[in-house]
Amino acid sequence: MRRAGRVILVLVAAVLVVGLVVHLTARRLFGMEIDAAVTAVGAVVPTPVDRDTLPPLVRAFAERALAGRSALPAAVSFDQAAEMKLKPDAGWTPVSAHQTIGIGAPAFVWDARARMAPLIGVRVIDAYVGGTGRLKVRLFGSIPMSEATGPEVTHSELFRYLAELPWAPDAMLGNPALHWREVDAATVEVSAETGDGRTARVRFVFDAAGDIIAAEADDRPREAEGRFAPTPWHGDFSDYREVDGVWLPAHAEVSWVLPGGPYVYFRGDILSYAAAAPGS
Repeated sequence: MRRAGRVILVLVAAVLVVGLVVHLTARRLFGMEIDAAVTAVGAVVPTPVDRDTLPPLVRAFAERALAGRSALPAAVSFDQAAEMKLKPDAGWTPVSAHQTIGIGAPAFVWDARARMAPLIGVRVIDAYVGGTGRLKVRLFGSIPMSEATGPEVTHSELFRYLAELPWAPDAMLGNPALHWREVDAATVEVSAETGDGRTARVRFVFDAAGDIIAAEADDRPREAEGRFAPTPWHGDFSDYREVDGVWLPAHAEVSWVLPGGPYVYFRGDILSYAAAAPGS
């Protein structure tokens, strides 16, 4: 009996070792995937646009935000402290994230970690890279929990890139894929196209000081119960301050505008900010 018990213990130990190796390998591969995506974000060298073609509100916002800086970086990145609400009736989940945004072409990677419960953490990549969107969630950074790809995801992620341009004012001056249209004295629309010809459009609302205080979209794809539907979306920007020499909204809250009322699902603050030189 003692010998049988030892054999069982050895087998259990072997299974645990194999499981640990599989976990560490999967976690490492997921980390490598995220690192590769981040590197690809700044692959397109910025091309300065003709500033005279920009709506005056946009040009003034970008030039003031950058304080006259002439060199355009390949990408910008920042750390976030945030909270997310996974369902309208759910509680808030603390999130720490690092985001990288491309300047020369639409691209971003949001690399986030969240604590779902004591000792239970997840890692998330939400991205638009190389004209393709993806959203992946891994329990403990290794075990697949959810994954979303395809044309609707790509379209929705392009909306996110556009909506977060207030955090990447360099792109307003160095991304020729962006198309601008003045709506009224306080509102400007920016649009871009996916590779399959879908268009994403976001409106920016400016205050009297020339800061962007809101972003709006009428038809951003939202996934619910396995299906995507064009849904009104809204974001608020506030707490403008200088971060690493750039004038930015340090706080943002975003929501889906549902028939029953707004569903605020994200709110967060920028903790740090940095620019990457082309080719770095």
